[in-house]
Amino acid sequence: MNAQKTGNLIASIRKEQHRTQRDLANELGVSSAAVSKWERGAGFPDVSLIEPLAASLEITAAELFKGERLEKADEYEPLLSDVVKVSAGEIHRKKKIMNWIIAVIVAAVYLAVSVLSERWDITWVIWIIYCLYRVFTEQKKIGY
Repeated sequence: MNAQKTGNLIASIRKEQHRTQRDLANELGVSSAAVSKWERGAGFPDVSLIEPLAASLEITAAELFKGERLEKADEYEPLLSDVVKVSAGEIHRKKKIMNWIIAVIVAAVYLAVSVLSERWDITWVIWIIYCLYRVFTEQKKIGY
């Protein structure tokens, strides 16, 4: 994978489609700075964005990874697609586990502070922080 070649491909196809970086970014749920970074070759899209990006650009994941259009269908396309799906699923699973770990820690801290202080009204701050955290993390999940 060559980030520069992939970036050039993303930029050229986006321009052929008469779309701005902001248009592409909004469609994928990322910032226009992220699209700019990809197009400059300074970074590569997150694995969870490979298939949506390829679909948006009307190319295959193999073409995206290779950084050029392919004349014939790539025999590795199904394999690449499966790898991307498995990787994205693993990332989602790890985030879910981390959310559960944080939920258990917050519940333990809530209980400890409540018992030690013998004041259950102080601990509402912990619950507000936890609820805000869950709201923001759930919104990010919806964005994918």
